[in-house]
Amino acid sequence: MKRRADSAVYLAPAPMFCQLSLALCLAVAIATYAPPVAAELSFGNAEKPDEAWAWLRSENDHVNEGNAQMASGDPKGAQAAYEEAAKELPSSGGVHLNRGLALLAQGDLANAREALQLATQPPARAGVRAAGYYNLGNAFYKEADQLAGQQEHQQAQQLFREAVDAYKQALRLSPGDQSAVWNLELAARRLTEEQQKQEQKDKENQDEQNQDENKDKDKDQQQGDQQQNDQQKSDKQDSDKQDSQEPGQDEKKQDEPKQDPPKPEQDEGQKDPPDAQPAPQPSDVDRALDALQDGEENLERHRARQRAASQRRRPEKDW
Repeated sequence: MKRRADSAVYLAPAPMFCQLSLALCLAVAIATYAPPVAAELSFGNAEKPDEAWAWLRSENDHVNEGNAQMASGDPKGAQAAYEEAAKELPSSGGVHLNRGLALLAQGDLANAREALQLATQPPARAGVRAAGYYNLGNAFYKEADQLAGQQEHQQAQQLFREAVDAYKQALRLSPGDQSAVWNLELAARRLTEEQQKQEQKDKENQDEQNQDENKDKDKDQQQGDQQQNDQQKSDKQDSDKQDSQEPGQDEKKQDEPKQDPPKPEQDEGQKDPPDAQPAPQPSDVDRALDALQDGEENLERHRARQRAASQRRRPEKDW
């Protein structure tokens, strides 16, 4: 195990059971990751090809061809050879392991996982299955790291969890594999980080949703208040308009000419002449003038009677 000063993190291939050199094994890498403390995934120690693949060396020419292609740095050509070998040896865990490593080197993570899953199944030997689980963990880790960089924290969590489980399976089959121990610790750390990021993201989304709901409530409240104010203004305008119309009607009535109440109808013979005026009612002054006039007339008649009486009593002259 070793730590690098930079932020690049490399996955270690498991001990390989094919004729690959150690330098070829180190070609499997994951995308750059910068954890709080710079760390790198550990590379497992490759077994010597003569010891690992002595049992397979003479069994299949396609496997030998694939190994040669991998050694020359051509994982795509190696994959093609391993695919032919898989047709001839469909139940060979070692062939599927080689296929998975060639696909992993090309970055085809989905197909690499599929091939490595087959390498973990019986009747493959324990060493082959351990290597299959280890490299399966590496494949899950690489894809999870890519999703984490895209802020897809929920999916990244799931794949980091798959990587943790794969490394645990590798340790069950190979308890002394320190590379699997190191990679397991790093995958578990990344899983925790993604869980925290997802919680923070959920909290931010919830806060944003609450803000939107509060904005909607405030908008509805403002609309309600505006409608209420508009209604109050409308009612006040109607009331003012009604109050302004009522005095005008009174003034209009006052400006109109007064009309005498209708008189009872009379016969044509009893109709008053057009210019006839109603007889004035006698007042106290009129009555006083009448009395004075009557008194003067009485006085005049009294004087006349006296003159007549004196003329009758005057004696005739006796000449």
